[in-house]
Amino acid sequence: MRFQTGSKSDHWFGAINLLFLLAIVVIPYPIRVWCFHLGTGFEPVASVTLVAGLALTACTWMAKWFYAMPGRRLMDERLAPDFIRQMTRRYGIATLVQIAAVPIVISASRIGVVIALLCVAFFLLPQPTPRYKPGEEPNEAEKSNE
Repeated sequence: MRFQTGSKSDHWFGAINLLFLLAIVVIPYPIRVWCFHLGTGFEPVASVTLVAGLALTACTWMAKWFYAMPGRRLMDERLAPDFIRQMTRRYGIATLVQIAAVPIVISASRIGVVIALLCVAFFLLPQPTPRYKPGEEPNEAEKSNE
């Protein structure tokens, strides 16, 4: 995600970002619980905890994205509208799948965990190269800072 930082940031974006970071910091704990209870009678509960934690992380990421978007509040104004739509679809679908994994994990714990972990793997794939409006591409100095 390419945000302009500094002068374009505000209090609410900082608060949303703190929630996102909190969700990331919490993730090791449900992972450890899930690993510890894998194959035991508590595996279904541990699986729900893990998948819910991963869904929380995806939702807070989406909150950052949606907050930054209106009127390009925090995003680089030069980004092409079709690129913004592509990234919104990409993040939105992955987040919805993460959320859908929560009810799935309740009825089929290992399938729900697999779906959630595949979504995490999807977020780890390289992001598409940003596309800019014609004639508004960043200069070489800006490209080296990305």
